[in-house]
Amino acid sequence: MTTKRPQKWDREVDVLVLGTGGAALTAAILAHDQGAQVLVLEKASQIGGTTAFSGGIPWIPLNRYMKELGIEDTREEALQYIKRLTGGKEPDAELLEVYVDNGWKMIDYLHENTPLRFKVPRGYGDYYGDLPGGKREGRSIDPKPFELNQLGEWAAYVRANPIFPPLTLEEGGATDPTQIDFNIVAERMENNIVTMGRSLIGSLFKGLLDRGIEVLRETPGKELVMNDEGEVIGVRAEQEGKDLFVGARKGVILASGGFEWNQELVRAFLKGHVTHPLSPPSNEGDALIMSMEAGAALGNMSEAWWYPAMQDPTIEYEGHVLNQIGSGRNLAHSIIVNRSGKRFVNEGTTYMDMPKAFYTYDQVTQTWPNEPPVWMVFDSNLKDSALILTMMPGEPAPDWIAQADTIRELAEKIEVDADGLEETVKRFNGYAESGEDPDFHRGTVYFENFAAGGGSPEFNLGPIEKAPFYALPIYYGTLGTNGGPRINADGQVISLRGKPISGLYAAGNAAMGILGQTYPGAGGTIGPAMTFGYLAGQAAGKAASRNI
Repeated sequence: MTTKRPQKWDREVDVLVLGTGGAALTAAILAHDQGAQVLVLEKASQIGGTTAFSGGIPWIPLNRYMKELGIEDTREEALQYIKRLTGGKEPDAELLEVYVDNGWKMIDYLHENTPLRFKVPRGYGDYYGDLPGGKREGRSIDPKPFELNQLGEWAAYVRANPIFPPLTLEEGGATDPTQIDFNIVAERMENNIVTMGRSLIGSLFKGLLDRGIEVLRETPGKELVMNDEGEVIGVRAEQEGKDLFVGARKGVILASGGFEWNQELVRAFLKGHVTHPLSPPSNEGDALIMSMEAGAALGNMSEAWWYPAMQDPTIEYEGHVLNQIGSGRNLAHSIIVNRSGKRFVNEGTTYMDMPKAFYTYDQVTQTWPNEPPVWMVFDSNLKDSALILTMMPGEPAPDWIAQADTIRELAEKIEVDADGLEETVKRFNGYAESGEDPDFHRGTVYFENFAAGGGSPEFNLGPIEKAPFYALPIYYGTLGTNGGPRINADGQVISLRGKPISGLYAAGNAAMGILGQTYPGAGGTIGPAMTFGYLAGQAAGKAASRNI
């Protein structure tokens, strides 16, 4: 519930920001630069949220870095591409234009007013770059390396990423480990130089420190404070187990992430039962709950940033087995099957699209036949030539991966229908030999090998024939939820009656996802998050002060 104004505020500021991810830090910087006094609250002991945990890449059409390379882009092309993907199912079509018109301005502003710098990773294009308006490179931009020591004592609190090495995307930070220059890795580790999401957060946080913006860790927001007129005038937070009432003369900006770690909310809203989030476990829907209590209308609530999650059970993060992203599922000599041993999807489609097949309902049997765990089945040709999860090419397979000398034996180990799997492998091997997959069109989708201009039978098809054979479970994962309170062009939260709620703003995964159920390219989460953080911070910072 919301709470009444306390007799005395513990703190009073102009703008209060909840969260320290990309949306939150951008909002804090913009609010301050409008002349507002800003305070930032972070629930966790670390700063950076899901952004620090990520590749840190925003997807921004028309950005300055692609222009510097002579890569052409237009507003019309960007909107044509986005609208082709959203198909009219986005929560608010006008906000797509707001995004395209302001994303590049946000990048310009941060370039000119903070240490944050980006580079275009060559050959890293839109995930559907073959569609009208798509680009083969330029809209996804890669944070340049940043020396965390510039943050002083705060450097120790930037959330770590246990998987990505300190390399940029172009250097192989999230791709082929066989191409890694380990001399660069060693040098950067020695000098505390970070890349990707940690670089993005470090650079933005340096902007906060340069401005003297105060940040309180381990101080979660619990309830919004509203006056009798229905205006949000502050927050009841908790610090060291005690209430901390913070008044906000201009506004409160919710940017504290999604609700993927709150199973009650997941069951209430998501059509897929997410069991393996790929995000920090502090994302429990605090902002969603607070906005609902304030009477916010909701948007995009059945959607998330889906991802087929995998696990190395020996790696933990913050008390949980770490859910991971890499798998090699698009590569030759592999397939994905359900409990019946049957393929059910083109294995190489985008990580946003592929899991949508998990929640297919069979009206005849009244079951969800593709419900995870499903299995990635592959042979030694793939095992010895590519990184599969945490297994380096050519190294002995660890004990925790299922392996067998025959497909039937493998099926029995993973409790998959053996006849079904044998038949499926035989059928797929025939397709691999002919170079065509009529069942799911493997090797024809652009994303299957977008760095080389699209999928091909040579790259994506290959028989599963060399023993031993292996299987890894794939779970229903998400990079974060992207449903939340409806917002307008200023990032202001809209009420159930369709009116802006005075003093309340939201951005990032704490707000509705403006792209609906689609993901246009690397950074399809961070691009809108930072853009609407920019707009919310600007609007809140310029808002008239209220009597609180």
